[in-house]
Parts: sequence; structure tokens; C-alpha cells
Amino acid sequence: MSLPKKINSLRIRFALGFGILFTFFMAAAFTFIYFSVDRFSKEYYNSRLKDRAISTYKLLLEVNQIDSSLLKVIDRNTPSSIAPRQRVTVFKDTSVVYSNADSGQFRYDPALFSEIRNQKELFTTIGEEQIFGLYKEKNSGHYFIVASGDDKYGKKRTEFLKWVMIIVYCAGVLIGWTVTYFFVKRIIRPLEVLNTNMKNISYNNLDSRLPVTGQGEEVDNLSLNFNQMLARLEHSFSFQKDFVHYASHELRTPLAAMISLTENAINNFPDNDPFRQVLEELLHQQQSLTDITNSLLLLSDNNSKAGHQYPVIRLDELLFRSVEISKNLFPDASIEVNLEGDLSSEGSLLISANEALIIVAFNNLLKNAIQYSPDKRVNILITASEKEKIMKFLNTGNDFEAAEKERLFTPFYRASNSDNVKGHGLGLPLVKQIIQLHDATISYSYREGLNVFTIVFP
Repeated sequence: MSLPKKINSLRIRFALGFGILFTFFMAAAFTFIYFSVDRFSKEYYNSRLKDRAISTYKLLLEVNQIDSSLLKVIDRNTPSSIAPRQRVTVFKDTSVVYSNADSGQFRYDPALFSEIRNQKELFTTIGEEQIFGLYKEKNSGHYFIVASGDDKYGKKRTEFLKWVMIIVYCAGVLIGWTVTYFFVKRIIRPLEVLNTNMKNISYNNLDSRLPVTGQGEEVDNLSLNFNQMLARLEHSFSFQKDFVHYASHELRTPLAAMISLTENAINNFPDNDPFRQVLEELLHQQQSLTDITNSLLLLSDNNSKAGHQYPVIRLDELLFRSVEISKNLFPDASIEVNLEGDLSSEGSLLISANEALIIVAFNNLLKNAIQYSPDKRVNILITASEKEKIMKFLNTGNDFEAAEKERLFTPFYRASNSDNVKGHGLGLPLVKQIIQLHDATISYSYREGLNVFTIVFP
């Protein structure tokens, strides 16, 4: 099962990982601190009970000048900061010989006293009270000293500590998650910049290079390796384009000579002669080969790069010239041009363009629309605004499958509806390159039974 799209983000995953780790660590640390303090508080109170029990025993039984009445007076007048209010009861066998409590004396429990006698010293808890029991033998007497008390102050301190830790934990988690997210975002930032720079690189700007310093050692190394790959690609593309360019250029001269010789040879045979028919077919193939060569030469033109400053020309004039050319080639075709939008200003239809290249692009689109339209009808819509100029070439026809749509602008690719139409699969790729050279975009869509090629000039 794949993770949700957002969880696939390294920034989110790192932030979640560090956040969960930080949350778990704080919870474990605060839990350890709380229980350690609670245990220390109980053990400290037990030690106070033990000291109180032992001191009471010694004062009562080992100091002759102090009897039970005097000891009780001492207990009552001892500040609680020195001796917190604890109940101490001394038993001789089963009889109480001393208790500092005015009422509610500690009841004799045979099972507890038996356990105290066996262990000599015993710490236990009964209800909310902590109990310390001490067994002593003196002058043939069996003494049980039981000190008990409820550490209310200690419990309040522990309760206060618990709430302080809960508040600090919640605030710490909130701050920790926020800081972690922005920290990870800052750490991942060089990768995002690198990703953006990579997206901006295409076959038109393979000479671009990524910065290789100041982004962290790992990202710098990645940028360096990517730049080396770009250099290899640039060399390969340059070699390929140069080969196609020079090969196409060199082929034009012999092809022109072949066409001239074939045309002269055709004139030497009558119309019904079989040799004339063969030569006419040969001439057609030579002209087709010339078209392919010219298209390859345009596609491989190294001097035509996007962003070039072309002269300003009216878009509608270029289109009408292309329409006129197409009507001469296809006399039975119907081509309709419509203009809409803001046409009031003089510059509403002006574009910066190479006249010859744009006409080639329009000619290819019109030829494509006429050949693949059952009724040979083409509708061209130009929408002008301050920000952009949109051209739409619409013709009737069948829709393409998704895989075919993705490959329409691929060189030498011919769609499934091209079986009865002559061509080489170079028309649309040539159109796309020409449009991109003018910083414009072209796209294909199918709406309401119409094939739509949309060109947007900025």
C-alpha cells in the first residue's frame, strides 16, 4: 500500500520522524522524572518516619529524665518544619506505652506486628498512610514502635510537579514540532531549489548549469554530477543535430538535381507512356524526400533558439497568407477565420515572430486539419487580449487514445487515423518546435466532436 501523496514528501516524512522521536523522548524523560521524584519523596518520608520512630524509642526508654508525659509535650511543641506531624505509637507486647496522638490511636494488628517482629524493620502502606514498624527487645520486654503518617506536603509537591510537567510537555511538543518542521524545511530547501532548476532545463537550454557551491556538500556533489551529465547530453545532442543539419543540407543539392533531371525526362515521353508514369512516381518520391530533408533541416537548426528577438508582425496577416497557400494546395477545402476579443488597439494582434517559420507552422496545422477532417472544413478562432493571443485550429474527426495524445508531437510518429493519409510524422513536431522558438505553447484537446490545436502567444 502506497503512502498518501503528501507523506511521500521528504520534508513531511523527516518532520514526522523527528517530531515523533522528539515527542516520545520527552514523554519518556518526563515520565522517568515524575516517577523518580515520586519514589524519592516516598523514600524520604519513610526515612523521616524511621528517624522519628528511633528517636522516640531512645528518648522514651533510654533517657531516664524523660517519661511519656514529657515526651508528648516535646512532640506537641516541636515545629512541624523540624518534625512533620506523624503519629508514633510504642507498644510493649500488646499494650500501648506511649502515643503522641490525642485520639484515633494505632490499632493493634497481630498480622502486622508478627511481620514487624520477623523483619525487625518494616516499611508498608495502609490506605493513604505510610507505615514504619520497628521491633526492639529491652529488659525482657518486647517493644513495637509504629510510626505512621500521610505525606500531604510531599503529595502536593508531586502533584504540582505533574501538572508543571504536563504543561511543559504540551508546550514543548507544540514548539518542538513547529521548530522541527521549519528546520527540516530549511534543510530540504537546497533540494527543492535543485529540483526547480532541473525542471527548467530542457533540450533548448542544455548549456545551462546548476550552482555547485553553497548548498551543502551532498547537494553540491549532486549538482556537480548533474552538470557533468548535462555536458555529456549537450555534446550528444550537438553531435546529433550537427549530423542531421549537415546531412540534410548536403542532401538538398543532389535532390534538387535529381528533381530537375526527372522533370526534364518526363517531358520526353507522351502522357500515356508507361515510362512517364514511372518517372512521375519517381518525381513524387523525390519531392517527398525533399520535404523530409527540409523539415529535418528546420528541426536541427542550431541558430533558432527560444527567446530570440524577432520583428513585430500582425498575426492575422500571417494567418491569411497561410490560408491562401493552403487553399491553393487544397481547392476543395473550406477554411473560416474568426476574430474576437479586444481588437480596438493597434497592437492587439501584433506578435514578435519569424515570418517564414510561423507560416510553415500554420501551413502544417492547416494541412493536418484538412487531411484528417472528413468534410475538409477548418475553423480558426483568434482571441486577443492584453496578456495573450490564443489561436485555435478546429476540425471534425475522431478522438485519440491517451497514449496517442502524448505522442502527437513526437518526430516520425503517426497516429492510428493516418493509414490513408500520406506523411512522415514530422509536421506536428516541426510545428511544436517553431512555436516554442517564439516562447509560445501548443496543445491538443478534443471537445464536442472537434480536434482542437491551441496556440498561446504571450
